[in-house]
This record gives sequence, structure tokens and C-alpha cells, in this order.
Amino acid sequence: MSTIKPTPVGLWLSMMGLVMDNKWYFAEQFATMRPVPYSRYRALRRVEHESRSQRELAEAMGVDAPAMTGIVNDLVSHGLAVRTPHPADGRVKLVSATGLGREWLDDVRSLPDGAPPLMNSLTAAERLELARLLDKLQAAALA
Repeated sequence: MSTIKPTPVGLWLSMMGLVMDNKWYFAEQFATMRPVPYSRYRALRRVEHESRSQRELAEAMGVDAPAMTGIVNDLVSHGLAVRTPHPADGRVKLVSATGLGREWLDDVRSLPDGAPPLMNSLTAAERLELARLLDKLQAAALA
């Protein structure tokens, strides 16, 4: 019998529980396979398709300005992102993923041992449906 209520909060709590209970598995895999901290992935995915200011990135990630500067500096030094002046306000710096950055994101998303074993309980069709639903949620989160 399912304990998941198909209400927005019931689904949200279930998703959070799965992620929080299993996030260390991915963090350990990520740390052994990538030369930068996971926070760099979190930032870069937010500028994969659209530039954002460092302030917007900091707010989206829940970090302060100095921490965001360090994250962006690291991404830029690895060639994964670039900073450009905002066209309307030169004081604001926009952060964008480079081609190399987008390739790196794709590599991370394809890590062979990145997901916890529980993900193997889904069939290929179920993974496609979950991906479709997560895309929809991500689009709403960015709107």
C-alpha cells in the first residue's frame, strides 16, 4: 500500500525524502570522478541555456555573494563558464555556460555509477516518463 499522497505536498515530501536519503551516494561518486565540487554543477546547470547574473545565481542557490564569486571564478578558470557585462548595466556580470561547460554537464549526467541503486528499479519507459515530468517541474521552477 502506498504511503505517498498524490497531492502537491505529498509528492514534494516524497521527492525530498528520496533525494535527501540518497544524496550522499551521488556526492561520493561525483567527488571521485570530477575535479570540482558539486556546487559547480548546481551553478552551471542554471546557466546552461540562459545567462544569469551572479546575484540571480546566488539567490537561486541560497549562497552569499562572496561564495558565488568563488563558484563562478572556479567555473571560469576551468573553461566551463564565461562572464560578460550585462548589455543594459555594465556593473552587472552575466554568467553563461561555454560549449565545454555544456559538454561537462552532459558528461556528469551520464556518469555510469552516479545514481543510487534504487534508480535501477525503474524500467527504461518509466525513466523516460520521470524525465518528462522532471523537465516540466524544472521549467516551472525557472519561470
